[in-house]
Amino acid sequence: MLSSFLRCTPGSAFPYCVHCWGQHTLLAVRIVQTLKGLRRNQGTATSSFTRTEQVFTRAANFTDRLAIVDDNGCYTYRDLHRHSLGLSRKIHSALGCSDGDIKEQRISILCPNDASYVVAQWASWMCGGVTVPLCRKHPAPELEYVVQDSQSTLIIAEEDYKELVTPVADRLGVQCLLLPRLCQSQESSLDTVQPELCADGPAADADYVAKDWRARGAMILYTSGTTGRPKGVLTTHGILHSQVTCLVKEWEWSRDDVILHVLPLHHLHGILNKLMCPLWVGATCVMLPEFDAQRVWENLLRTDCTKVPRVNVFMAVPTIYAKLIEYHTKHFTQSHVKDFIYGVCQSNIRLMVSGSAALPQPILEKWKQITGHSLLERYGMTEIGMALSNPVRGFRVPGAVGTPLPGVEVRIAIGNSTRNHSSYTVIAEGNSRETKVRPGMEGKEGELLVKGPSVFQEYWNRKKETNESFTPDGWFKTGDTVVYRDGVYWILGRTSVDIIKSGGYKISALDIERHLLGHPDIADVAVIGAADVTWGQKVVAVVQLREGCSLSLKELKEWGREHMAVYSLPSELVLVEEIPRNQMGKVNKKDLLRHFYPPPPK
Repeated sequence: MLSSFLRCTPGSAFPYCVHCWGQHTLLAVRIVQTLKGLRRNQGTATSSFTRTEQVFTRAANFTDRLAIVDDNGCYTYRDLHRHSLGLSRKIHSALGCSDGDIKEQRISILCPNDASYVVAQWASWMCGGVTVPLCRKHPAPELEYVVQDSQSTLIIAEEDYKELVTPVADRLGVQCLLLPRLCQSQESSLDTVQPELCADGPAADADYVAKDWRARGAMILYTSGTTGRPKGVLTTHGILHSQVTCLVKEWEWSRDDVILHVLPLHHLHGILNKLMCPLWVGATCVMLPEFDAQRVWENLLRTDCTKVPRVNVFMAVPTIYAKLIEYHTKHFTQSHVKDFIYGVCQSNIRLMVSGSAALPQPILEKWKQITGHSLLERYGMTEIGMALSNPVRGFRVPGAVGTPLPGVEVRIAIGNSTRNHSSYTVIAEGNSRETKVRPGMEGKEGELLVKGPSVFQEYWNRKKETNESFTPDGWFKTGDTVVYRDGVYWILGRTSVDIIKSGGYKISALDIERHLLGHPDIADVAVIGAADVTWGQKVVAVVQLREGCSLSLKELKEWGREHMAVYSLPSELVLVEEIPRNQMGKVNKKDLLRHFYPPPPK
């Protein structure tokens, strides 16, 4: 148990026992605050988009700085660049491109959460390829679908996935390039991984195949498939540049940051927010192979930095925060231990972010009680990157997703906005400076539309779906229902599954979920709208109870009347052992509906 570390022992993850904590806290806090002030005065490492600048070419600015720490070792930016350059030559050879330019051929990547993923990504980009990240937890048929749909001509897989991916490659007639486990640099050692500033110098020169990356395809990420088979979202290097540089500035990334990375690397959250942003500025990523509550707490609370640098940035999905809270409740029961945790998180960590799914308010409030941090909520999706965000500095409205990021334009609209019908009404329109609401429509909800340089290029090989996703005047239709209220934007949920129309009311399933999670016996919940002859749709609560608890529909309604509008009370209660969620904490509500309310046989 992590609590066993909380004692005064040589080499411990915690240099002081909790009984000695009071003697050292004030000095530690003052030192950290001083260092924070110096670091912030240095500013963030941003620069203009030059013709050749890319995340891997920027490595030349940070050659001997620590880039990645994983379970296999530690890697400087020079290490990553050197390994990537070597792999790019193997890609050239495998695809038989004499001029070195593989001309935007798709390369599927199957790597663990470690430095090998970065090497495969950079190498593919160095030779002009488009990366297609694969989910390492998907079964072979799902991997085969993505490889085939993306028309990948090569699969790069870390050798541990040989048995999984080789049959897929053989069936599709696609070449497979196995990537040996990376070796730790001889120049780097876990005993000396402090990311100290060092003299900048160029990495080994490389004649990259492209001089202007802006219009080149960079990556195809596949959506979660909640509205059918997953679609490939194609982004260019120019789009990725817009997404990264915006977040670097707004979230105040600097080369002194150290982020703990626990998210999968086939979603935008794990790739863009948690990997590309820190590597863009010369920061450090501490990468765990997967989420483990004990290891996360160990890293967040680490005060001995002789082997692994101190983490000061953490980003996760709500499910992870819920599991960390659960671990905290179970294992950290003594008040002085709780005080220690609160003090370390306040002193050492500058930013904590939640995204990819709606953040229930009970989780936000409990996390603040534990760590002192109000989680920064933001809104984004695969097709647009990050679009809305609460501020790093300043008040964050609980439950809201803030305001548009610089360069992003948004609209809230109602009506028909298909390609063939342009008669939609704009309720509100805004950017990072202001939002204007149409007179008489304050607080009215509608669909969120987005425009800007961060919006994706197309759904791969799906012209019809691409066209249908944009309004005639070029705005991307997110499919999310939102409202602008009290100076910020609020996400009410997916229009298709989270907006329940019952008895003339339009009810947000996310709002109901936020209320129900406040019930003392409910551990997790998903609210769905099932067809009903009388009401159109009925509110159904699919509930996972806390261990040893029981709950009836009558009891739930009695409790709900004190917290919710009567028309939003669940009319049915379904108890389950566990709410099925994907790796990003999302529930496929269409699957839930089909499971509990299957359509009648035709």
